[in-house]
Amino acid sequence: MSTKTSAVRVKKILVPTDFSEISLAALDYAARIAKRDDGEILLLHVIESYMENSIIDMRVDYTEIIEKGIENKFNEIKLKNKNLEGVTIRSKVVLGKIHAEIDQIAAQENIRLIIMGTHGVSGRTNIGKFILGSNAYRTIGNAPCPIITLREAPRRKEIKNIVVPLDSTKASTEKLDVAIRWAKFFDAKIHLLAVTAFFEEYIVDVKTVTEKVHAAEKRLVKAGVEYHAKIVRHKAPSEAVMEYAIKSNADLIFIVTGQESQLSEMLFGSSARNIISDSTIPVMSINIKKYQG
Repeated sequence: MSTKTSAVRVKKILVPTDFSEISLAALDYAARIAKRDDGEILLLHVIESYMENSIIDMRVDYTEIIEKGIENKFNEIKLKNKNLEGVTIRSKVVLGKIHAEIDQIAAQENIRLIIMGTHGVSGRTNIGKFILGSNAYRTIGNAPCPIITLREAPRRKEIKNIVVPLDSTKASTEKLDVAIRWAKFFDAKIHLLAVTAFFEEYIVDVKTVTEKVHAAEKRLVKAGVEYHAKIVRHKAPSEAVMEYAIKSNADLIFIVTGQESQLSEMLFGSSARNIISDSTIPVMSINIKKYQG
């Protein structure tokens, strides 16, 4: 995996859609990012049905008919959203499991970024919230590229402030390199946040966390990226990250999965799931083991 802080290139963006309000917000968001690098968008609609096996003989005709309907729907959307003008957009319809098809199409099409709306959990039970979060996390866990998830339309049109949580793992430097590359792509300021939960301080020296923050600051200065750093103790990581993101007027929260040890996954994996499920600010998730830069 490359850890160089050279510029990110975003030539292909995948946007899964069901034409709900949040998925259209994701499309608008993707269009703004595509324009930064003259990229194109692949609009993907996945038909997830228990009838999939029974209609396999008519799959081609079935998807072609639906794809035609989606193309007509998309033409209506373009007339209403001027932000889509000048962006190359293709559409594709497939049958299968949503998370599996997104990951497969992303690999086949050499997608560099996935942007998807996730329906909010208001009015749902905790079980419903868990299911939604798990589905998003399964997609993120297998995707060959970063994923930005949206629970609601972003408040601002541009990404100027990015919250980057730091942890005590050995891969922190590698993760920061990736964050720096994306911050440069967006021309954004990084807000570093180191969080140590109470129980964690039994196994992680607070001094070590402080040293990692100072080391990260040096790397950001060297990279020429504007930043602000903060350390929070004795607080749940997901809660601290989302609170800090709101206070710092963040446009994006940057999280990394695929830690190098089971202990790291135990400490930080559940926090990542909570952030993905609950954050009202867009979240960029990257599986560090799969990311190719």
